[in-house]
Amino acid sequence: MTSPGLRTQNCRWIEVRGAVDQRGRLNFIETGKDLPFQPRRLFWLHHIAPGQWRGRHGHRQSELLLVALSGGCRVHLDDGRVNEAVALDDPARALFIGTWVWHELTDFSPGAAILVVASALYDEAEYLRDYDVFKREAASRP
Repeated sequence: MTSPGLRTQNCRWIEVRGAVDQRGRLNFIETGKDLPFQPRRLFWLHHIAPGQWRGRHGHRQSELLLVALSGGCRVHLDDGRVNEAVALDDPARALFIGTWVWHELTDFSPGAAILVVASALYDEAEYLRDYDVFKREAASRP
């Protein structure tokens, strides 16, 4: 499944609904409506040192939703066939990353804070941390 602007399989942008008035903006994501899975884990990336990265792995089972709450970063996506990089820098636009997608976050802006919502609890066994293993396993999938 792809989305306009994304060529990587099993990834798509989700427009985050919200409201605006004189006080500012409010955005929200609701399970069953906007989020295609039941959240099991939430974590956030912040205070990333200049030149550092996060991610650099894929998942066999976990689906992720990434939201730039402040600032932004670049997200590199690879489904084993297509590589692309996108900017994650709009809190009203979330990035869904499905299973079997290698992802790496780089180029964090100063003060960036990235929320990650995961469909599964942490389980090291379902991570694909070796890129060659990821490519081999991803290629064997239909």
